[in-house]
Order: sequence, then structure tokens, then C-alpha cells
Amino acid sequence: MAEQRLSEHVTLLRGVDDGTYPRGNPLLVRGGDTTVQIDASLDHAAPDVDLVLISHYHEDHVVGLGETKAAVSVHERDLPGVHSWDDFIRLMDVDAETFGEDMRRKFRWSERPDAQGFGDDAVIDVGGGVRIHAVPLPGHTIGHTGFLIEPDGVLYIADVDLMAFGPMYADLGSTLADVRTTLKRCAEVDAGIYTTFHHKGPYFDRDDYLADLAVHAGALDAREERLRALLAEGPITPQEAVGRGVVYRVDGRRPWYADAVEEVMVAQHLAELEGAPG
Repeated sequence: MAEQRLSEHVTLLRGVDDGTYPRGNPLLVRGGDTTVQIDASLDHAAPDVDLVLISHYHEDHVVGLGETKAAVSVHERDLPGVHSWDDFIRLMDVDAETFGEDMRRKFRWSERPDAQGFGDDAVIDVGGGVRIHAVPLPGHTIGHTGFLIEPDGVLYIADVDLMAFGPMYADLGSTLADVRTTLKRCAEVDAGIYTTFHHKGPYFDRDDYLADLAVHAGALDAREERLRALLAEGPITPQEAVGRGVVYRVDGRRPWYADAVEEVMVAQHLAELEGAPG
């Protein structure tokens, strides 16, 4: 673990294995007498700062929220998943037995019913001329949000992780349409520094960032091509497509959640193909 100063007011808190899931790389933002941590991780659980700003409600971003007196804020569409365990499970679109108490303990998950919601156009005035602008990036979750920190020009895009594997969109309310809009928005924001919660970055060169963003986005078309190849053999249901290489490689690593995620994501691609003209 190490701290990396990105700019005058922003420090990256790097996790073990470069923040590979289940770990991550939160940010610290300091302005005036105020300190904000953006997201919390297994290696950098929520501290007693002034505010913990959450990009989305997923378990690896909310570690230790119940152990800090800091104020907590997350997009209003993801707020229920921070307020209560039942809503967390509902938005994850999994059953409680599958996710389980073991996972809850691992991420030190605690309800924060006092957490506050913000909207798409939120601006957090940190102090000392530092502002954090919400950048709506839905698709991964319905309220997934990036943050642009000014005047430093640091864009944090959270779980738009820029990996070649591609986007994840399996939660309640996640849509391919939102994912595509989000990827375009990530390309449009002109910042000086780009960073993610997992794996990739920070990027100090916009061309390098855009190149990895294009590879990340290209996974959507690759998944569609693989699904079309299966459909050429005959009709197929999302459940029947699981394990046949549409999202996860047939001979690749399949995490414990792969089957459920792949079924949901394939269903979205099938719906998109069915609705396509011609």
C-alpha cells in the first residue's frame, strides 16, 4: 500500500495488488480545513474525515462505514443500498444466502441510515477553492458516479475500470444504454489526470487514457459478436448462454458470481438485439 500525490489537493490511496477486486484505490481530497475521502476499501477503510463520498453502493466501496463518524454521501439512486442491508441485496439483485453473512463480515458492511443523497448536478465545496463535481456514470449501478476535482483537473471514474474485460452491468436498474452513454461521457470530459478505483491509472496522458477506454468499450461489441455466433446455431436463452464464452472466457477464471452476472448481461444483449431494426 502506498500514497501517491496526484495534484496539489488530491492523493491516491493505492491498495494491495494495485487495487484489484476485492481491493481498490480511493482518493483523499483536501481543501482548506476539510478532508474528503472518495470511496473506502479493504486497505483504506472509511476514516474519521469530514466526508466519505461514495461513487456507488457496492460492498468494496463502503468498507467500514459503520466505524466512522464521518458524514456519508452517495447518489440518491444508490442511497437505499447504503441505508439498509435489505435494499443493498435488492439493488445487487442477488439473494441474501448467495451473498451471505461471510461477505458482509469480510467488507465490514454496516447500515448508514444517516447517509445523504446527492443529484446529478451536485457540487461539493470542499473549501480553499476546491470543488468536487459529480459526473453521472450510470450503468454499473443505477447511481454510479464519477467525480471531477477542480481546480486540479482530476477525473475519478470509479468502476469504469478500463480493463480489457469490459464493463459490468448486472445490478437492478443497470442498462446497456446507460453503459454506452457513460463510456461516451468518459471520453468527453477533458481532464488533466484520470484515475479509477481498480487496476488502471492514474493517467497523466489523455491519449493513453482514451486508448484504454476504447479497448474497455470495445468489449461490448465483442460480447455481441460472440452472442451472434451462438444465435447462428439456433435460439438461446440467457441461462443457456452461461458458460459459453459470451462474457467470461470458457477456459478463463470464473469468479463465484460469474454465472449470475453473465446471465443478466447476456439477457440485456439479447434484448438489445431483438429491438434492433432489421
